[in-house]
Amino acid sequence: MRHLRWQALIALLGLALVGGLLAGQGGSTSNPLTPDQPSPGGVYTEAIVGTPQRFNPLLDYFNLAERDVNRLVFSGLTRFDASGQPAPDLANWIITGDITYTFVLRAHAQWHDGTPVTTEDVAFTIGVLQDPAYPGPADIGRLWRAVQTRIINTQTIEIILPEPFAPFLDYTTFGLLPQHLLLGTAATDLAGADFNAHPIGTGPFKFESAERNGNALTAVTLSAFPNYFATQPLLSQVKFFFYPDVATAFAAYEQGQVLGVSHLDAERVQLALNQPRLGLYTSVLPEYSLIFLNLKDDSLIFFKEKKVRQALLLGLNRPAMVANLLHGQAVVANAPVLPSSWAYNESLSTARYDPDTANVLLDSAGWVFPEGALVGTSNYVRQKGGTPFKFTLTVPDDPLHLALAEAAQTSWAALGIQVELAPVPATDLRSQYLEPRTFQAMLVDFNFSRTPDPDPYPLWHETQAESGQNYSGFADRVMSEYLEQARITTDISTRARLYRNFQARFADQVPALLLYYPVYNYGVDTSIQAVQAGALTEPSDRLNGITQWFVQVGKAP
Repeated sequence: MRHLRWQALIALLGLALVGGLLAGQGGSTSNPLTPDQPSPGGVYTEAIVGTPQRFNPLLDYFNLAERDVNRLVFSGLTRFDASGQPAPDLANWIITGDITYTFVLRAHAQWHDGTPVTTEDVAFTIGVLQDPAYPGPADIGRLWRAVQTRIINTQTIEIILPEPFAPFLDYTTFGLLPQHLLLGTAATDLAGADFNAHPIGTGPFKFESAERNGNALTAVTLSAFPNYFATQPLLSQVKFFFYPDVATAFAAYEQGQVLGVSHLDAERVQLALNQPRLGLYTSVLPEYSLIFLNLKDDSLIFFKEKKVRQALLLGLNRPAMVANLLHGQAVVANAPVLPSSWAYNESLSTARYDPDTANVLLDSAGWVFPEGALVGTSNYVRQKGGTPFKFTLTVPDDPLHLALAEAAQTSWAALGIQVELAPVPATDLRSQYLEPRTFQAMLVDFNFSRTPDPDPYPLWHETQAESGQNYSGFADRVMSEYLEQARITTDISTRARLYRNFQARFADQVPALLLYYPVYNYGVDTSIQAVQAGALTEPSDRLNGITQWFVQVGKAP
């Protein structure tokens, strides 16, 4: 299930800045520090934007602040590596017959209270996910209810799928829960469990204490776990402070209260450039925005022609959208697979704005101007067989999306295409327009957080055109075959080849108009060494390498 993103996580910054930030380079450090040899000890403090309620890895899907803490306290069977591929965390695995996944736990893994981690903990956690009352995302519950588990011994467990599903390992990164502390807790009672106030996990840092102002959590302190099963953290403590917005979080850094800021919007990025000791890091978010075209509506005959769809994309000034409306805080999209993915087709041509070629394509497709049409007048609209080239673009009614839609409207008007905008509440987009296919064209955002496997099947396979998420209704047997094969083979090289072929076919057929991938900015003081910007499957991934971070001696508390 791919998730619609109704609220854009887009900062505002000049286009020229993004190139440097995407490389993970600091903004303006007038006196760059020379890294010292790593040594244990030191405290890292960070201002997190958000308000946590509880700390439980099965309940944090919709709370980024909670996920930041849980990332360090809990471990999963697997984790994601820098390219978004599953890698061993608490366990390694063997796949048999494409449906049986045998996981073998690390021999010396312990909970923070010293209890050994066993397959009973794995089975217990999966049991919570399988419970019909599980309060997390419905699609996650459905996936886990379809599998069977079989404990072989205290360190080995089998998970059997009903049919091959290559992206399955993406769903085994959930944080394990300790059976010995939660046995008997029903899924319906999980949110209110005392465990969530002082969690016990298996991650590199253990939960020490929490600070509150009334009922609101204001800070938590984590300490390095000396018996962590993997690389021992160099930092002795991590302390997170929680703030309601980016402005107050950044002010905490300016006042010397913290060494890092979890998220920087455009205004704060500009201010951060004036902070000589704040290193800036930027990564592409696992999201993209696009315009669906309703290819199933027989009254919209122009959308059914490949040349016309190609012209619509070439005539859309996406670079100007990124530069002027998103202020450089995005990258023009050229594939329905994220550029940080192992499956991304790097041979695809760079996205471009080419209205001249767009006009040629429209002319050759028979969409021409009526006699006497004048630029800038109401009759400057192409037509074919008496049908004018005009349609309605449905758009979320927030300022950013309206501005993007207006820019598209202007670009296409110059080509002789008349577009009427229909702003609607974002909460109505899915139920009132996308699912019943009651739109002509629609601008939406999709969020792929936590599932870096590209798996474009739900959005682009022909069987999903009627009632699935293939909202354009595009039916192409060649594309569908690529997606079918890639979904049932676990060989990564074969899957990568199939997805590259799919992307090439997508670029040729243009079933929808891809717009951009947004980016994410955060800041860490230069006294903290070994920080690197990597690919994000979600914002919490900025903490992936924290076990290697260390405080430069003599430069920070």
